[in-house]
Amino acid sequence: MSHGPASGPLPTGRLLPSTLHLVGLLWIVHILRLALSFVGLLSRQASARIFGIHPGSGVTDLWTVFTAPLVHGDWRHLLGNSVSLLILGSLVGLQGRGQLWQVSIISAMASGVGIWLVAPHNTVHVGASGIVFGYWGALLLMGWFQRRPLGILLSIACLVLFSEMVVGLFPGAPGVSWQGHLFGFLGGVLAARLMDHGQRPGES
Repeated sequence: MSHGPASGPLPTGRLLPSTLHLVGLLWIVHILRLALSFVGLLSRQASARIFGIHPGSGVTDLWTVFTAPLVHGDWRHLLGNSVSLLILGSLVGLQGRGQLWQVSIISAMASGVGIWLVAPHNTVHVGASGIVFGYWGALLLMGWFQRRPLGILLSIACLVLFSEMVVGLFPGAPGVSWQGHLFGFLGGVLAARLMDHGQRPGES
C-alpha cells in the first residue's frame, strides 16, 4: 500500500474532532445496547455474543473483527478505552487525518484476526483496546521509521509516559484480552511502516 506525498500534519486544533468521531461512535453503540436491553429486545450479554469475536469459529464469522471494537462490557471498560483513544489517537493524528484512520483500521483488523487465531476457544472478545495498543505501537516506532524530529519526539514521549502499557502485551489479569493487545500493537507497528512508505514516493 502506498500514498502520494504527504500534505503535512494537520493543525492540532483539528485533531481532537477526528478522534471524537470514533469515541462518539463507541458511546452511541453502548447507549443503544443499554436501551435495547432495558426494553427487553436484546440483552447486553446477547449483543456481546453476537458482535464479539469467537476464537476458532468459522471464517464466515470474521465479520465480527469490525464490530467487536465497538462493543464494551461496561461503563468502566468504555471510559478507559475512550480516554486512551482520545490521547493516543490525537498524537497519531499529528501525522494527518488519513494516517489516523489507517492506523485505526489496520490495528483493529490485526487485533481481531489475532484473537480469532490464537485466543482460547469458548471465549468472547469485545472492546477497542486493540486499537489503543495499535496507536501506541505506531507511535513507538514512528520515530524509528520516519527519522523526523516530530516522530522521534512522539516516540520518546510515548515510551516514557505510557511504558506501563507493556504489561498488557502479555498474559496477566483474567478477563483481559492480551492477545488483542499484542496483535493490535503489531498492527500499529505495521501501519507506522506503511505510513513511512507512503511519505516516500518511489519506494516499493
